[in-house]
Amino acid sequence: MKYATHRSELARFVACAALVAGGCADDHEADDDGHTEAGHPALTWDELALGCSVMGEGEQAHVMCNHGHALNLRNENLWERWRLLQSKGIVQPNEAQLMHGGQSHDPLPPPLTPTLRARLGERVRIRAASYGPQFHTFHVHGHLWKDGTKAADTKTLGPAEVYDLAEFHAGAGIDDPTERAGVGDWMYHCHVETHAVTGMWGIFRVLPAPGAKEQPVGDDAPNAAGRFAHEVPPPLGGPGQKLTVHVVAAEVPLVVARSFVPATGKLVDVVRKARLYIPMPDEASWQAATAADLTARFAAGEKSTHSAWILSLRKGTEVTVKLRNLMPDVPASLHPHGVAYKVESDGTMEVSMAMPGGKPTVSTWTADTVGTWPLHDHARQVENIGRGLFSAIVVKDDAEIAAIQRDYLVIFHDYDMDWMMGSATPIGGGH
Repeated sequence: MKYATHRSELARFVACAALVAGGCADDHEADDDGHTEAGHPALTWDELALGCSVMGEGEQAHVMCNHGHALNLRNENLWERWRLLQSKGIVQPNEAQLMHGGQSHDPLPPPLTPTLRARLGERVRIRAASYGPQFHTFHVHGHLWKDGTKAADTKTLGPAEVYDLAEFHAGAGIDDPTERAGVGDWMYHCHVETHAVTGMWGIFRVLPAPGAKEQPVGDDAPNAAGRFAHEVPPPLGGPGQKLTVHVVAAEVPLVVARSFVPATGKLVDVVRKARLYIPMPDEASWQAATAADLTARFAAGEKSTHSAWILSLRKGTEVTVKLRNLMPDVPASLHPHGVAYKVESDGTMEVSMAMPGGKPTVSTWTADTVGTWPLHDHARQVENIGRGLFSAIVVKDDAEIAAIQRDYLVIFHDYDMDWMMGSATPIGGGH
């Protein structure tokens, strides 16, 4: 199936960056010392590809490269895709060529970042959460939602901030399923341009409505349960119900980015040991889980398909969460937002820290407030969150469950560049 791709300002940014080292930060030409006429250091291509930015003014200006940008722990750097297309003879790739991929005639693979799917007219909710020290702006093309009484298509998020009011009909209106934008690929991204160009973008794909002549196939087809990849899982529990959830914290290999290799003319996967919360189906598998077994499981294929854990609950559920730490060198914990709990279940007290080789922790929370809530490590917060030890709690009531047909969570993540470059002991510097 062929989809139309809609352009934005990113094509201008990438095209401008291809002409002048330092991208489109200003129009000054760099001198032999790497400084512009205004006294600012120019970004090299390597720095731009790593998501670096110029900090400060004048002679105090310097290049800072300690964070990269990803969605759901996946980075899709447009510069790497640009380099591959140029090697194929496409001298000035446009945005459609940069974003598209995956079909037999395409020189590019589909993006690593999540492709969110819905059928034309379906009611969709996209939740956006931000982990890291930087601000991000969630924007989806072609669609509007209500923010209070006003229509909106953009929302700024600070660190650990969540926004879950992006609700609309796919390819249609805010409240009316009549076609407005239509079938096709619509970019969603951080609207900080350097963040988007260096990895923080993905595709929201509107598929034909049920009964249309042309129907989706392959990855665009829903599974046997009628669900697409990356959807928020159905909520567990219910008012007055108690349940137990088992999760481990582990270091496992994960595909986090792609890099263009001129010698082979291909984009190759960048695999790093991410620190993840991994849910287990029952007590027995939780007790039996080992770091070696999980590493083998991910190495065998899950490193390319894993999505961040989402604890999806019905309002009124009391959940007991058991956490084992399988990481050999660092402590781990679970700190929840938005749910009710006693202080010993906060994830910051000694009793709720899972030490390497130590006892599991047991936390009890009550899902008393509808919403999307951060859930993350608080044992070694900067390092662990920078390498992926984060999740989210989604609390729903019956009205929301009945109203929403497609539900997604997109996590904006600033990762530690030392880890991205392969350091076993990230330090968060990178200047």
